[in-house]
Amino acid sequence: MLKFFGRGAGFSDEHNGAYFTQGDKLILLDCPLVTFNKLKKFDFKSNEIIIAITHTHSDHVGGLALTIHYATFIWKVPVTVIAPSEEVMADLAYVLENLDGCNKETYRLITATEYIYECSLHNSDESDEVCWLKAVIPTTHVKELEGKCFGYNLVIEEKNVIYTGDTSTLETFLPYIIEETVLYTECSAYDTPVHMFVEKLLDYCDFFRDNSVEVFLMHLDDVDAIKKKVVGTNFKLAPLD
Repeated sequence: MLKFFGRGAGFSDEHNGAYFTQGDKLILLDCPLVTFNKLKKFDFKSNEIIIAITHTHSDHVGGLALTIHYATFIWKVPVTVIAPSEEVMADLAYVLENLDGCNKETYRLITATEYIYECSLHNSDESDEVCWLKAVIPTTHVKELEGKCFGYNLVIEEKNVIYTGDTSTLETFLPYIIEETVLYTECSAYDTPVHMFVEKLLDYCDFFRDNSVEVFLMHLDDVDAIKKKVVGTNFKLAPLD
């Protein structure tokens, strides 16, 4: 399943960044600065890095350009950046090209829809490998990024996986949560309109139990407070690497 370089919220020392491997691919979910810093010490055996972005807040993309540069000059492996939508792809392209000065020949930037289509062609023609990316799921976060925040539906180790990214609701994810899903959801100790408040998350306990959903909490703003709130539930903190 997913491992985490960091699981903290925006004001934490180690921002939320997850990864897993599939074959010779290292797949990152967002790329904060902590991901870049820890990747430099990583036992790197992959032939490709794929980075799926949920949204463009700095605590989620702060290490993206550095990772592209490092992969190009040190590891010498290709990087594919997956944007959840055309609009987010345009924003990422502007930042990478005009602000961070990434050479467009050193990375590939595509939408999640394009990537899923490419996987379907590859798998039907050449292998039985299941595409790890099933769907991109729009969600609600901050007003300033309305329509630009997403989560993902993944397949990891033959398990249905939901990764919410930053969200204030689980409602858009519910249609993708089938029996025995593994859910990685953000969880906030503070009640704000832009994050998933722990008390709201507790309202889903019966649903999770009835559907054998395994729940991991990430993007944590106050670990101790959240631990106290989820005592007696099956909720776990996302595993740090």
